[in-house]
Amino acid sequence: MKRKLLLALLVLLVAVAVPGSALAAGHEDDRVVWGGTYTLDEGETLNGDLVVVGGVATLSRDSRVTGDVVLFGGTLAADGEINGTLVAIGGTVSLGSSSVLHGDLNRFGAVVNRAEGARVEGQEISGESIDIPSIQLPYVGRTYIPFQNWNGSFSPVSELLWYVVTAFLLAALAVLVVMFWPVAASRTGRAIIEQPVITGAVGLLSLIVAPIVLLILMITICLIPVSVVGLVVLVVAVAYGEIGLGLEIGQRLGQMFKSEFHPAAAAGLGTLLLALVVGGINMIPCVGWVAPFLVYSLALGGVILTRFGSRSYAPAPIEPLPPEAPSAPPAPPALPAPRTPRARRKPAE
Repeated sequence: MKRKLLLALLVLLVAVAVPGSALAAGHEDDRVVWGGTYTLDEGETLNGDLVVVGGVATLSRDSRVTGDVVLFGGTLAADGEINGTLVAIGGTVSLGSSSVLHGDLNRFGAVVNRAEGARVEGQEISGESIDIPSIQLPYVGRTYIPFQNWNGSFSPVSELLWYVVTAFLLAALAVLVVMFWPVAASRTGRAIIEQPVITGAVGLLSLIVAPIVLLILMITICLIPVSVVGLVVLVVAVAYGEIGLGLEIGQRLGQMFKSEFHPAAAAGLGTLLLALVVGGINMIPCVGWVAPFLVYSLALGGVILTRFGSRSYAPAPIEPLPPEAPSAPPAPPALPAPRTPRARRKPAE
């Protein structure tokens, strides 16, 4: 089962990495939908895989997909037949009363609604179980924050799978954000690219100071809600900055391949590559943490300087000093006054 799931994710990775106007070319009749809509009408057959990234797909009654179906942060309404495996990473899946799934149903943080009569011949696998212990807050006595107890343990394969899944989740979030706020995300990304030193310095200082302030607020007990809100804002700001940086990377990749990507597609592609590279470096022992820390600093600094992309950031120009007025030539030295001759005294007669 793990092999099928890994193959489905690899299909999605390859499909996203292939540039194109519709990003919908592949083996046989594979179909990749980026933030749009797709409908397989009644009686039609898709000879291949279907990958939906942040879009809406409808499989009508008596339709058929011969391969796998991968949903990534979108909506799938299936009322037909799926021969392969159905993988849902986020989003919503609705299986109609006449739907038939011959393979497994794998879901990771997705909502699956099954109507009466829907058939799933394979296994239903949920990737929502990891053991996370409860946390006891300091100075709060016996109060605990309960977490969902997941049954399972991390292995190298599951860690690699989680690394790929989180990268795709961030890419899907980038697609949705840029679909609604393309200009704001572009401003943030341009500030990071054009002023990396300033944005990195501001973000680094904020990453050092913000946790200290939040910890102080948490210790006061009364301001714990404020600290929680502050933590959420900090995480959202870092993620938003990464999306802006990913948008710039995607657009520059489009220029490299002499193709013009839609801003949402460029953001998804750039953010995916950024997350994969940074996450891969993060796996290096001892020094791997440097790469994500630098990226987080740049992302947070770009968001702060542009105020979540609400304005463009341009450093104040340095005004040149006014030219000095030419100094007056030195005055010539004063000449001594001419001596007047004395009148001669006449001798006495």
